[in-house]
Amino acid sequence: MSTRYPHSPEYHPPILALFVGLRPPDGGQSQSLLLAIVDTGADMTLVPLSMLEQIGAPELDEVRLRSHWGETMTATTYLIDMELDADILPGVEVVGDLHGKTVLLGRNVINKLLLLVDGPRLSTDLLVRRPSVT
Repeated sequence: MSTRYPHSPEYHPPILALFVGLRPPDGGQSQSLLLAIVDTGADMTLVPLSMLEQIGAPELDEVRLRSHWGETMTATTYLIDMELDADILPGVEVVGDLHGKTVLLGRNVINKLLLLVDGPRLSTDLLVRRPSVT
């Protein structure tokens, strides 16, 4: 079982993107589905701070981030549950993005997913999530 997502034509060349729902870890109501760019170069998932405040996500910690340009900054992490299709990723730590307007899925989420990227067809299939490896 899988869900096919077309790459987002908002970027050139088109970019890998999925739709996700965000909700607080207490099982509250999810936001409507949001476009999330798959960023294999990012360690952590970034979510616009306004979206985290909207769902009442609890703060966790402060972290130091380094951009791809080498700049560093301090940011706050939050705890959320993330919905992908009918699957829930519970207890995902995300970074609150003060300036961005798009969710960037980093490797802390990507590494929990089974994705099939079909570049020539400009699509990505989200396959059934594999169980955790211990």
